[in-house]
Amino acid sequence: MLQHRALTHNTVVQTLGKILSVIIGWATVLAMTNYLGAAGFGSYTIMTAYLQFFGVAADLGLVLVSSQLFAERANDRERIFANLLGFRLTTSAIILVFAPFFIWLFPYSAVIKTGVVILTLSFLFVALLQVFTGLFQQALTMWRSVAGELLGRAALLAFVLAAIFEQRGILFVVIGVTVGSFLNLGLAALLSRGLVRLRVAFEKEYWQLIWQRSWPIALGVVFNLVYLKADTIILSFVRPEAEVGVYGAMYRVLEVLIAFPTMFAGILLPVLAGAWAAERYEEFRHTVSESFTAIVSVALPLAVGIAMTAPRIVGFLGEDFVRLGTDVLRLLGVATAIIFVGTFFGHVIVAMNRQRSILWAYALTALLSLVGYLVVIPVAGAVGAAAVTVAVELFIALLLYYYVRRYSLVSLLFRSLVPAFAASCGMATWLLVASFLPTLFFILSAMLIYGALLYLFGGFPRALVEEIFSFSRRGDNNRVE
Repeated sequence: MLQHRALTHNTVVQTLGKILSVIIGWATVLAMTNYLGAAGFGSYTIMTAYLQFFGVAADLGLVLVSSQLFAERANDRERIFANLLGFRLTTSAIILVFAPFFIWLFPYSAVIKTGVVILTLSFLFVALLQVFTGLFQQALTMWRSVAGELLGRAALLAFVLAAIFEQRGILFVVIGVTVGSFLNLGLAALLSRGLVRLRVAFEKEYWQLIWQRSWPIALGVVFNLVYLKADTIILSFVRPEAEVGVYGAMYRVLEVLIAFPTMFAGILLPVLAGAWAAERYEEFRHTVSESFTAIVSVALPLAVGIAMTAPRIVGFLGEDFVRLGTDVLRLLGVATAIIFVGTFFGHVIVAMNRQRSILWAYALTALLSLVGYLVVIPVAGAVGAAAVTVAVELFIALLLYYYVRRYSLVSLLFRSLVPAFAASCGMATWLLVASFLPTLFFILSAMLIYGALLYLFGGFPRALVEEIFSFSRRGDNNRVE
C-alpha cells in the first residue's frame, strides 16, 4: 500500500509538472517559429536531427537500464549509480566528439554547421542527465527530475525571447538550448544528494553488467532513430529548408506530447520489472492491462483532437507554416497516438528483460521506413514523410504487442476501450458545433468534455481519483525516498 501511494503521488506530481513543461515548450516553439520563419526553423531542425543520430548512439538505453538495475539491486544503489555515471560520461564523450567534425562534410550552410558545434555540448548534458532520471524513477521522486526540466525549459524560453527582442539570431537560440540543458543537469545533480553520493566509478564488474543490459536496447534505439529522424535528413537533401522547417515545427508541436507515454512507462518500469523478477506474474499482467487502457484513453482523443484543431494550431506558428502544415500535423498526430502505445509496449518488454528478442523487429522497421522515405519523400515531400511515419509506427507497435502477448501471456481487454471511443466521439461532436469559440477555450472545453464523458462512461479509474485526493489530503508523509 505504501508503494502504491508513493507511485500515485509520483505520477500526479510528474503529470502536473509535465503539463507545465508542455505549456512552456509550446510557448517556446511558437516564439521560435514566428521569429525564425519556416526557413530559419528548418536550419534549427536540421541541426537537431543530425545531432540526434550521435545522441541516440550515445544513449545506450541507460534510462531503462538504470531503472531496471536500481529495482533489482535496491541495496546497491550507490555503486550502481556511480558506475552508471562513469559509464555514461565515458561513452557519451567518445561518441559525441565526432559530431562537430563530421558535420563539415555535409552540404549545409555555415550557420547550421556552427550551430551543431554549439549544440553538441547540450547533447552531452542530456546524456548525463538520463542517469539521474533513472535514479529518480526508481526512488519514486520524479519531482526532482521535473524541477530540472522546468528550469531548463524556462531558460530556453528566456533566451528565445531575448533573441526576438534584441534580434540576436538563430545561434543565440542554440546557445539558449545548451544553457537550458546545463541548468537541468546541474539542478538534478544538486537534488540527487539526498539519494546518493555524487561520484563516478569505473568498476569492471558493473560496467560489464551495464553493457550486457544496454547494448540490445541501444541497438534497438538506433534502429528506432532511423525511422524517426532519417525522414528529416532525407527531406533536407531534396526539399528547401522552408519545407524542412514546416515538417520540423509540426514534429516539435507533438514531441512535447510524446514525453507523456515515456514518463508514464518510466514510472511503471521499476514496478513491472520488480513484479516480473519476483515471478508475481498475475500482478504483472494486471498492471500491464490496466496501464494499456489508460494509455489508449489518452492517445485516442489526442489523435481526434489534433485532426480537428490542426488549422488553428498551425495558424499560431506563423503564416509560413499554414499552407503545408495542417495536413502534416494531422498525419503526425495519428503517428503520435500510435507512439504512445508503442512506447508503452517497448517498456513492458524491457521490464521482462526480453529486449534482445525484438532487435530484429526494430531492424526490419528501420529498413522498411528507410526504403519508404527514399521512395516517397522526393515525390511527396513533407506530407509523404508524415504518411510513411504513420505506417511505420503502426507496424512496430503491432510487432511489440505481439511480443508482449507472447512472452507474458497478458490478455488485453479491448472492450475496456469502448468508453474512450465513446468519449472521443462526444468530444468530436463538440468540436464540430463549438467552432465559434476562441482557440484556447475551444481546446480546453474539448479536454474537459472528454474527461467528463470518460468518467461517466466508466472509463476513468474512479478508485484512482479517490486515492489521489485522499493522498493529497494526508500530505507527503508517505513519500518513499
